[in-house]
Amino acid sequence: MIEFFEYFGKHLIRMRKTLTIIVLGALWGLSGLYAQTSITDYLAECERKYGSDADLVNGEKYYYPYRQSQGDPFFFTNSRSAVILIHDKEFEGQQLRYDLFNQKLILDFQDIYGATSSLVLRKEWVEAFAFEQQEFIQMKGPEGEPGFFQLVTGGSITCLYKWSKDQVMNLNSGVQSYYFTEPVKESYLVIEGQFYSYRSNRSFLKAFDPELQKTLKQFMKQTKVKVNKAPDSQIRHLVEYCNSLYHEDS
Repeated sequence: MIEFFEYFGKHLIRMRKTLTIIVLGALWGLSGLYAQTSITDYLAECERKYGSDADLVNGEKYYYPYRQSQGDPFFFTNSRSAVILIHDKEFEGQQLRYDLFNQKLILDFQDIYGATSSLVLRKEWVEAFAFEQQEFIQMKGPEGEPGFFQLVTGGSITCLYKWSKDQVMNLNSGVQSYYFTEPVKESYLVIEGQFYSYRSNRSFLKAFDPELQKTLKQFMKQTKVKVNKAPDSQIRHLVEYCNSLYHEDS
Protein backbone atom coordinates (compact mmCIF):
# COMPACT_ATOMS: atom_id res chain seq x y z
CA MET A 1 0.00 0.00 0.00
CA ILE A 2 2.82 2.39 0.88
CA GLU A 3 4.42 1.67 -2.48
CA PHE A 4 1.10 2.48 -4.17
CA PHE A 5 0.85 5.89 -2.46
CA GLU A 6 4.50 6.71 -3.32
CA TYR A 7 3.79 5.80 -6.97
CA PHE A 8 0.52 7.81 -6.97
CA GLY A 9 2.23 10.83 -5.34
CA LYS A 10 4.99 10.88 -7.94
CA HIS A 11 2.45 10.50 -10.74
CA LEU A 12 0.34 13.37 -9.32
CA ILE A 13 3.38 15.64 -9.19
CA ARG A 14 4.16 14.83 -12.84
CA MET A 15 0.52 15.58 -13.75
CA ARG A 16 0.63 18.94 -11.97
CA LYS A 17 3.86 19.89 -13.77
CA THR A 18 2.37 18.87 -17.12
CA LEU A 19 -0.84 20.83 -16.42
CA THR A 20 1.17 23.89 -15.38
CA ILE A 21 3.17 23.76 -18.61
CA ILE A 22 -0.01 23.39 -20.67
CA VAL A 23 -1.71 26.36 -18.92
CA LEU A 24 1.38 28.57 -19.25
CA GLY A 25 1.68 27.60 -22.89
CA ALA A 26 -1.94 28.50 -23.52
CA LEU A 27 -1.58 31.85 -21.78
CA TRP A 28 1.61 32.59 -23.73
CA GLY A 29 -0.15 31.77 -26.98
CA LEU A 30 -3.09 34.04 -26.14
CA SER A 31 -0.81 36.91 -25.12
CA GLY A 32 1.21 36.41 -28.30
CA LEU A 33 -1.95 36.44 -30.38
CA TYR A 34 -3.16 39.61 -28.65
CA ALA A 35 0.22 41.29 -29.11
CA GLN A 36 0.34 40.22 -32.75
CA THR A 37 -3.16 41.59 -33.33
CA SER A 38 -2.30 44.88 -31.62
CA ILE A 39 0.94 45.30 -33.57
CA THR A 40 -0.82 44.37 -36.81
CA ASP A 41 -3.49 46.98 -36.17
CA TYR A 42 -0.86 49.57 -35.30
CA LEU A 43 1.22 48.84 -38.41
CA ALA A 44 -1.93 49.02 -40.53
CA GLU A 45 -2.64 52.46 -39.06
CA CYS A 46 0.97 53.52 -39.73
CA GLU A 47 0.65 52.32 -43.32
CA ARG A 48 -2.58 54.27 -43.74
CA LYS A 49 -1.09 57.44 -42.31
CA TYR A 50 2.55 57.34 -43.42
CA GLY A 51 2.67 54.96 -46.39
CA SER A 52 3.88 51.39 -46.58
CA ASP A 53 7.19 52.18 -48.26
CA ALA A 54 8.30 54.78 -45.69
CA ASP A 55 8.46 57.59 -48.23
CA LEU A 56 7.34 59.95 -45.50
CA VAL A 57 8.96 58.69 -42.29
CA ASN A 58 12.43 58.59 -43.77
CA GLY A 59 15.24 60.91 -42.73
CA GLU A 60 17.64 61.76 -39.93
CA LYS A 61 16.46 62.23 -36.36
CA TYR A 62 16.04 65.88 -35.43
CA TYR A 63 17.33 67.51 -32.26
CA TYR A 64 16.61 71.19 -31.70
CA PRO A 65 20.05 72.91 -31.47
CA TYR A 66 19.07 76.53 -30.68
CA ARG A 67 17.94 76.46 -27.06
CA GLN A 68 20.36 79.26 -26.19
CA SER A 69 18.99 81.58 -28.90
CA GLN A 70 15.99 83.84 -28.63
CA GLY A 71 13.17 83.11 -31.02
CA ASP A 72 13.22 80.16 -33.39
CA PRO A 73 14.15 79.37 -37.02
CA PHE A 74 10.68 78.27 -38.14
CA PHE A 75 8.02 79.69 -40.44
CA PHE A 76 5.50 78.94 -37.68
CA THR A 77 6.83 78.52 -34.14
CA ASN A 78 4.83 75.35 -33.53
CA SER A 79 4.22 72.46 -35.90
CA ARG A 80 1.05 72.74 -37.95
CA SER A 81 -1.10 70.35 -39.87
CA ALA A 82 0.11 70.07 -43.44
CA VAL A 83 -0.24 68.10 -46.66
CA ILE A 84 3.08 66.79 -47.99
CA LEU A 85 3.69 65.60 -51.55
CA ILE A 86 6.47 63.00 -51.89
CA HIS A 87 7.01 60.89 -55.00
CA ASP A 88 3.56 61.90 -56.29
CA LYS A 89 1.93 60.70 -53.04
CA GLU A 90 -0.07 63.03 -50.81
CA PHE A 91 0.27 62.61 -47.04
CA GLU A 92 -2.48 64.57 -45.29
CA GLY A 93 -2.73 65.65 -41.67
CA GLN A 94 1.02 65.64 -40.96
CA GLN A 95 2.54 67.80 -38.23
CA LEU A 96 5.21 69.86 -39.99
CA ARG A 97 7.68 72.63 -39.16
CA TYR A 98 9.48 74.60 -41.87
CA ASP A 99 12.99 75.63 -40.74
CA LEU A 100 13.66 78.84 -42.68
CA PHE A 101 17.20 79.28 -41.36
CA ASN A 102 18.41 75.89 -42.61
CA GLN A 103 15.73 75.37 -45.27
CA LYS A 104 14.71 72.04 -43.76
CA LEU A 105 11.37 70.35 -43.12
CA ILE A 106 10.83 68.81 -39.69
CA LEU A 107 8.19 66.12 -39.33
CA ASP A 108 6.78 65.59 -35.83
CA PHE A 109 5.20 62.16 -35.42
CA GLN A 110 4.61 59.27 -33.04
CA ASP A 111 7.08 56.42 -33.40
CA ILE A 112 6.20 52.74 -33.23
CA TYR A 113 6.32 52.86 -29.41
CA GLY A 114 3.90 55.79 -29.24
CA ALA A 115 6.55 58.35 -28.24
CA THR A 116 6.73 61.76 -29.94
CA SER A 117 9.69 62.02 -32.26
CA SER A 118 10.98 64.38 -34.94
CA LEU A 119 13.02 63.88 -38.07
CA VAL A 120 14.39 65.91 -40.93
CA LEU A 121 12.62 64.94 -44.14
CA ARG A 122 14.69 64.21 -47.21
CA LYS A 123 14.39 67.57 -48.92
CA GLU A 124 15.15 66.17 -52.34
CA TRP A 125 12.12 63.87 -52.04
CA VAL A 126 9.60 66.55 -51.11
CA GLU A 127 7.91 68.01 -54.17
CA ALA A 128 5.48 70.29 -52.36
CA PHE A 129 3.78 70.91 -49.04
CA ALA A 130 0.94 73.10 -47.88
CA PHE A 131 -0.34 74.53 -44.65
CA GLU A 132 -3.91 75.76 -44.38
CA GLN A 133 -3.29 79.02 -46.26
CA GLN A 134 0.22 78.68 -47.71
CA GLU A 135 1.37 76.35 -50.46
CA PHE A 136 5.05 75.66 -51.11
CA ILE A 137 6.66 73.98 -54.11
CA GLN A 138 10.22 72.86 -54.75
CA MET A 139 11.75 74.29 -57.89
CA LYS A 140 14.92 75.84 -59.22
CA GLY A 141 15.34 79.46 -58.19
CA PRO A 142 16.79 82.41 -60.10
CA GLU A 143 20.34 81.11 -59.60
CA GLY A 144 19.41 77.61 -60.68
CA GLU A 145 19.55 76.18 -57.15
CA PRO A 146 16.56 74.07 -56.01
CA GLY A 147 14.59 75.33 -53.04
CA PHE A 148 11.14 75.81 -51.57
CA PHE A 149 9.05 78.73 -52.77
CA GLN A 150 5.63 79.81 -51.62
CA LEU A 151 3.28 79.69 -54.58
CA VAL A 152 1.05 82.75 -54.26
CA THR A 153 -0.65 82.23 -57.61
CA GLY A 154 0.17 80.38 -60.80
CA GLY A 155 -0.47 80.83 -64.50
CA SER A 156 1.51 82.24 -67.38
CA ILE A 157 2.66 84.79 -64.82
CA THR A 158 3.50 83.15 -61.51
CA CYS A 159 4.08 84.90 -58.22
CA LEU A 160 6.47 83.29 -55.72
CA TYR A 161 7.88 84.14 -52.30
CA LYS A 162 11.20 82.87 -50.99
CA TRP A 163 11.28 82.91 -47.17
CA SER A 164 14.32 82.95 -44.88
CA LYS A 165 15.49 83.81 -41.38
CA ASP A 166 18.88 84.86 -40.01
CA GLN A 167 20.54 84.17 -36.68
CA VAL A 168 22.08 87.39 -35.38
CA MET A 169 24.33 88.18 -32.45
CA ASN A 170 22.60 90.26 -29.78
CA LEU A 171 24.85 93.30 -29.37
CA ASN A 172 22.68 94.82 -26.63
CA SER A 173 23.33 91.96 -24.23
CA GLY A 174 26.22 91.90 -21.76
CA VAL A 175 26.93 88.28 -22.62
CA GLN A 176 27.29 86.65 -26.02
CA SER A 177 23.85 85.60 -27.21
CA TYR A 178 21.93 85.21 -30.44
CA TYR A 179 18.41 85.73 -31.71
CA PHE A 180 16.47 84.85 -34.84
CA THR A 181 15.09 87.59 -37.05
CA GLU A 182 11.52 87.78 -38.21
CA PRO A 183 10.85 85.93 -41.50
CA VAL A 184 12.27 87.74 -44.53
CA LYS A 185 10.42 87.54 -47.85
CA GLU A 186 11.86 87.82 -51.35
CA SER A 187 9.16 88.33 -53.96
CA TYR A 188 9.35 87.14 -57.56
CA LEU A 189 7.32 87.16 -60.72
CA VAL A 190 8.13 84.31 -63.11
CA ILE A 191 7.33 85.01 -66.75
CA GLU A 192 8.30 82.47 -69.41
CA GLY A 193 10.83 80.91 -67.03
CA GLN A 194 12.50 84.23 -66.19
CA PHE A 195 12.60 85.44 -62.58
CA TYR A 196 11.87 89.10 -61.85
CA SER A 197 12.52 90.23 -58.29
CA TYR A 198 10.37 93.06 -56.97
CA ARG A 199 10.20 95.10 -53.77
CA SER A 200 8.03 98.02 -54.83
CA ASN A 201 5.33 98.91 -57.32
CA ARG A 202 7.97 100.35 -59.64
CA SER A 203 10.10 97.16 -59.72
CA PHE A 204 6.92 95.09 -60.10
CA LEU A 205 5.95 97.02 -63.23
CA LYS A 206 9.44 96.64 -64.74
CA ALA A 207 8.77 92.92 -65.25
CA PHE A 208 6.28 93.81 -68.02
CA ASP A 209 6.53 95.25 -71.48
CA PRO A 210 6.10 99.03 -71.70
CA GLU A 211 2.69 98.74 -73.42
CA LEU A 212 1.31 96.84 -70.42
CA GLN A 213 2.91 98.97 -67.73
CA LYS A 214 0.54 101.91 -68.20
CA THR A 215 -2.59 99.74 -67.84
CA LEU A 216 -1.15 97.93 -64.83
CA LYS A 217 -0.08 101.15 -63.16
CA GLN A 218 -3.61 102.54 -63.46
CA PHE A 219 -5.09 99.32 -62.04
CA MET A 220 -2.66 99.34 -59.10
CA LYS A 221 -3.55 102.96 -58.39
CA GLN A 222 -7.29 102.24 -58.49
CA THR A 223 -6.98 99.23 -56.17
CA LYS A 224 -4.51 101.09 -53.90
CA VAL A 225 -2.15 98.13 -53.83
CA LYS A 226 1.35 98.44 -52.40
CA VAL A 227 3.11 95.21 -53.30
CA ASN A 228 5.61 95.43 -50.43
CA LYS A 229 2.78 95.48 -47.86
CA ALA A 230 -0.16 93.81 -49.61
CA PRO A 231 -1.59 90.55 -48.23
CA ASP A 232 -1.45 87.41 -50.35
CA SER A 233 -5.08 87.79 -51.39
CA GLN A 234 -4.46 91.24 -52.88
CA ILE A 235 -1.28 90.12 -54.66
CA ARG A 236 -3.17 87.13 -56.03
CA HIS A 237 -5.88 89.42 -57.41
CA LEU A 238 -3.24 91.68 -58.99
CA VAL A 239 -1.34 88.83 -60.66
CA GLU A 240 -4.58 87.32 -61.95
CA TYR A 241 -5.31 90.66 -63.59
CA CYS A 242 -1.77 90.64 -65.03
CA ASN A 243 -2.45 87.19 -66.47
CA SER A 244 -5.64 88.40 -68.10
CA LEU A 245 -3.75 91.24 -69.81
CA TYR A 246 -0.92 88.92 -70.75
CA HIS A 247 -3.28 86.54 -72.53
CA GLU A 248 -4.97 89.42 -74.36
CA ASP A 249 -1.58 90.70 -75.52
CA SER A 250 -0.30 87.30 -76.69
